[in-house]
Amino acid sequence: MKRLFLLATVFAIVVLACAPAFATFEFIVESRAGGLNYANFSAPSGWATSTGNVNAPGCTPDIGSMYSGTSTYFGPSRYAEFSFTPTVTSKYEIYLAWPSTAGEKQTSVNLYTGAATGGPADAWGNAGGPQGMIYAGTMDMYYVNVGVWNLFTTQVLNAGTTYHVNIYGGYKAPGNDGVASNRVCAGAVKFTQVPEPGSMLALGTGLLGLFGFVRRRRA
Repeated sequence: MKRLFLLATVFAIVVLACAPAFATFEFIVESRAGGLNYANFSAPSGWATSTGNVNAPGCTPDIGSMYSGTSTYFGPSRYAEFSFTPTVTSKYEIYLAWPSTAGEKQTSVNLYTGAATGGPADAWGNAGGPQGMIYAGTMDMYYVNVGVWNLFTTQVLNAGTTYHVNIYGGYKAPGNDGVASNRVCAGAVKFTQVPEPGSMLALGTGLLGLFGFVRRRRA
């Protein structure tokens, strides 16, 4: 009985020591009032409310989204911005989610730390792009992958630094894969902390030590 008690105690210590590293931290920013961390969303003039719901896992149900209805490519001058300031330096996966209403096949998305405009030319040659640019890419929001989280990028984010993800209004220059420009959707952005590999090593080492302990007790 004493042996079982010691075994359970050691196992509990190993699990408790590794549990914080395995806990999944998620920070969701939604684009409509009443949504999660709405204070971390901003958009200049040119964006309007939409009844198109995002409803990705973890999002506030049926609150709608935002859109920029345009046949013009605005680039940095018209953006919707989602912000996050981590408290822990770690690797994070950054996801976007959007509604089922018509979006763009090549939606321009940026990750940066400074102002949304006034920086060097962006990845598509637009003057006055975001400042402190970290990553730029495009995402297909044209009636595909709706209501789910779509991975944009994985990056190491530093504690205390504010990071921004923005979406340009209008299609990505110089074209839109033959699809007429209609609207750009801004739904929600999620920042998910990735567990450190060292925590898995610690758990494995702890379990091996536990196994050795049991064997010695049996010998």
